[in-house]
Amino acid sequence: MERIFNTRFLIVSLCTVFFISLVTLISSLFPIERWPLDRFSLNHGNETWTTYYSHENNGTFTVDNDDGGGMTAEAAEDLVHVETAPTKASEWKPKQFDNPELNIISAIERNIRKEKKDKILLTAVANSGMSEYALNWIASLERTGQDHHFLVFAIDSELTTILQKAGYGDHVVTIPDTWFHKALSSEFSKWLQGGYTPITHAKTLVVERLLYMDVTVWFSDIDLVFVSDAIYSYLLQKLNARGSKTETLFTQETEQRIVNSGFYLMRPTNTNKRILADTIMIQDNEPKVTQQRAINRVLDDMDLSYQTSSVALLELSLFPHGRLYFERNIPKRYGFDPMIVHANYRVGDQKKEALKKADLWFI
Repeated sequence: MERIFNTRFLIVSLCTVFFISLVTLISSLFPIERWPLDRFSLNHGNETWTTYYSHENNGTFTVDNDDGGGMTAEAAEDLVHVETAPTKASEWKPKQFDNPELNIISAIERNIRKEKKDKILLTAVANSGMSEYALNWIASLERTGQDHHFLVFAIDSELTTILQKAGYGDHVVTIPDTWFHKALSSEFSKWLQGGYTPITHAKTLVVERLLYMDVTVWFSDIDLVFVSDAIYSYLLQKLNARGSKTETLFTQETEQRIVNSGFYLMRPTNTNKRILADTIMIQDNEPKVTQQRAINRVLDDMDLSYQTSSVALLELSLFPHGRLYFERNIPKRYGFDPMIVHANYRVGDQKKEALKKADLWFI
């Protein structure tokens, strides 16, 4: 009896060892992909919250403050759920707009750069609450030789007056009220606070109008600075590298996953008009959704293959966002200079403080 028991025990042990070895072999041949946690900090009042994005845990954000308390934050900008579905390409129809005011047409014509295939306009959208950043942005254009052709679309007449007094009257126009879908504030709007999403919405409305004027839009947020003299020629080369196949150049928020809507080039194609139309539709239907989240939701349904897509991505290290540049010291860690520096991932005056510390505040 004891001999039978020992034999059975030996067989069970051998089977267990074989099973564990088999599982280990299969795991090594077909590893489970595990995404790292993306980490960034947010300041809320007097507290600092550190946010970890888990790709494994259903794409949730875990937010911890300095005291160690934790919670799940669904409202982080790039993970907000969007109910509105983008339009199918086969069902989309171009819009019809009235001709813009003569002063706007004149301002655009003064600042257009004419290339073989494109009429390129470097443009930004801002209100008077952002006037310091607008002036610093323009100063960075002067330092990199981009100040001869640019146009700021002012949300309020106060910003137009400020820029005119500073000597930039040829480079600013006030956005007509008829272009807006909702009333906007003239104050500086902090990230995800009350006036933030309407202002991001206004940017899309302006760019959409420009596309229907057959303009290739080179859009820039004004909380970033230009730092390379070669930026225009580089972007032109990148835009034309695949001939007419490339219709859009986007900067990135997360490597090969999320685009950043604060700096991009768009040719006046039907694809881009549809992207912006759907972005506007989403924000009209869901006011809490930011422009960047809406654009990424539209792109989710598009062909983004590097071989066939009309969308191309700009190198994150050459066009870094604030966390990459200020916290991680990239690209300087690898011995090269960026084209721009974006002071995002900062709230309110932290943008200016970061730019000053990096010697990128020029006014």
